Amino acid sequence: MEGGDSLKTALAWLRGAINGKIGHGLEARVLQGLRVTHAEKGFMRFDFVVPNTVSDVDGNWHVGALASLLDLIGIVTIYSFANRVISTVDFNASYYSTAKIQ
Repeated sequence: MEGGDSLKTALAWLRGAINGKIGHGLEARVLQGLRVTHAEKGFMRFDFVVPNTVSDVDGNWHVGALASLLDLIGIVTIYSFANRVISTVDFNASYYSTAKIQ
């Protein structure tokens, strides 16, 4: 993993959120199953298995959990090179179908 202090800080924050030490608990539920496979300033790659805890009543990946995941990994990636948190002001996602949790 390449990068400097901002990358280390971003990854430390992500680990804290995954472990439930940072945030409000929702982050830990959404990020459960996330693993960083590559990280450098401004670019990160993840493996992710959708946990059962973020399903809706029909057993599908809850769209709010998906949006939260995208927002959180975007924030971490931006912090890795900008060295500051940039809040999402307008977030729009289109869903073509549901994702069934196996």
